[in-house]
Amino acid sequence: MTGAIVGQIMLSNDCSDLVLALSSHLGQDSAIRLILASQSPRRVEILEMMGLKGKFDVSPSPLDESALQRKLVNENISNPAVYTRILAEEKARALAESLAQSSTRQITLVLGSDTVVDIDSCILEKPKDQADAKRMLQRLSGVQHSVHTGVALYRVTPGKKEVDLVESFTDEAMVTFSILSDDTIDAYIATGEPMDKAGSYGIQGIGGQLVRQVQGDFFTVMGLPMHRTSRLIAKAVLNLIESVVF
Repeated sequence: MTGAIVGQIMLSNDCSDLVLALSSHLGQDSAIRLILASQSPRRVEILEMMGLKGKFDVSPSPLDESALQRKLVNENISNPAVYTRILAEEKARALAESLAQSSTRQITLVLGSDTVVDIDSCILEKPKDQADAKRMLQRLSGVQHSVHTGVALYRVTPGKKEVDLVESFTDEAMVTFSILSDDTIDAYIATGEPMDKAGSYGIQGIGGQLVRQVQGDFFTVMGLPMHRTSRLIAKAVLNLIESVVF
């Protein structure tokens, strides 16, 4: 294997590094600050499962998400992969630009993400009310649908007002529901769990029992594709280590 050694880390030219080996470089008291531009407990949980507990901060994006969603619809951006990537980028960019106006002393990476359910090219967001949740679940019953999660990473550099998009992507997983009776749907809605979930279900919770099969990354359905996100953050950290003397 070829590469350069920085500290105790081999910067590899021929393998995919993961953030697990680089977590010592992240945190309030470390060289690089990582911020999740979301208050989603599911995304927080996934980052913590990646070994990053205590290594990142959580801050909601100042983006007016509803206004952006309306704009995308008006511009006929209906491709779910493009739609969710744009939302992820704009969430991260809005927070990154806000941070760039402050006197931050750390290089900061801002992570944004967005998840939508897609069935027959129709994007399902969070339900408006219980009736909307029931309509979505009836539509998903017994069939396969796609879940798209967009991820974007922005970099904020001290003393620089412009922010930089490191990279963005969309990951897709295919989910097949069992056939759901109205009693099952009503009982699930009564738990309250569907009301803040894209497509009106949470695979990591009670709604997991509605799912018969998943093809692809389970964590994409949960809200943040773990492996690809780990590689993305690791790539950004390694690039900073190579270009900056900490």
